[in-house]
Amino acid sequence: MTDGYVRELPSDARIGAGRPRVPVELIADSAVVIGMSVTPTSVMVVSMHIDGSVVDSRSTPFDPATDPLGQFKTMVLEQQAALDHPERVVAIGISVSGAVDQALSTVRISATLNWRDFNLGAQLQELINRPVFVSNDLFALSTREVSFGLGRNKDDFLLLGLGYGVGLGIVNRRKVFCGAGGASTEFGHMSTDPNGPLCVCGNRGCLQVYAGLNEVLRAVPDAGGHLKLAELRQAADGGDPAVLAFLGDIGHRLGRSVGGVVNLLGIGTVIVSGQTTSLWPALNDGFRRGLDETVLKFLLPLDITVKAWTESEDAVGAAGLALHNAISLNVPLHARATALA
Repeated sequence: MTDGYVRELPSDARIGAGRPRVPVELIADSAVVIGMSVTPTSVMVVSMHIDGSVVDSRSTPFDPATDPLGQFKTMVLEQQAALDHPERVVAIGISVSGAVDQALSTVRISATLNWRDFNLGAQLQELINRPVFVSNDLFALSTREVSFGLGRNKDDFLLLGLGYGVGLGIVNRRKVFCGAGGASTEFGHMSTDPNGPLCVCGNRGCLQVYAGLNEVLRAVPDAGGHLKLAELRQAADGGDPAVLAFLGDIGHRLGRSVGGVVNLLGIGTVIVSGQTTSLWPALNDGFRRGLDETVLKFLLPLDITVKAWTESEDAVGAAGLALHNAISLNVPLHARATALA
């Protein structure tokens, strides 16, 4: 209350013995967090009040190889300038595909962005004069699902993220598992073929090289490596036999890999999300066949839900984590008196 997140309402009339209740309410617009979801070609940026309501969102072109810090700073300042009260920005959250050491806000490795040991949080924080929290995109999305999404009434579930990266969030007893160095979500670097294509992580046959969105689009049969997602979806919806066989094999590989995790953890609920879910009708049969071939029979059938993906979803998850961390660290609202750099 002293930090200004909540305010006291008039006290209830005292009834009976004991101390009277002091009602309070959340001041939704007392602070703003900015969330950013990073892909190889663009960054989705959202502004969010502390009640979870999104104030503004926009997508900005991005090149991860050219001064990413300068690009991020510009995006934050532009997002701040669009607010009615820009001084109320208290923290920034950034989600990326890859292994992230959240304690240090350092990207250990991101195959999709070609980053390694990038101390993004500390360096950007120096530029914008606000706390910056960096997380893996699946960790951020899993945290959001526990609180507000399809997992809000579930104690345990797996969140399979299919997009530019391939990840798996693990939720057990309503806690999102992080793992050493943030590697727990790096499902895409599970090797499924020791003689398969070389992955940027240094191993061969990783799920990433088969099921990552860029890799999928480059490998579509007879497409010359230049197909777009909408074109691939159109070919699949049109019943192209080569495309359906190609996507069916990817679904099968994913299903077998997820099945091994289901057996290991005994978690029978799987939520599927991400850009690639638009291809799910073509992936589904192979995915379920892979599960049936690997999952212990007494665990079947699994509860599988495919969630429609929206472009702002990961950014909202990053904003939610930034808010959680800011409150946990007691970031005071009076810190807003200083403008962003």
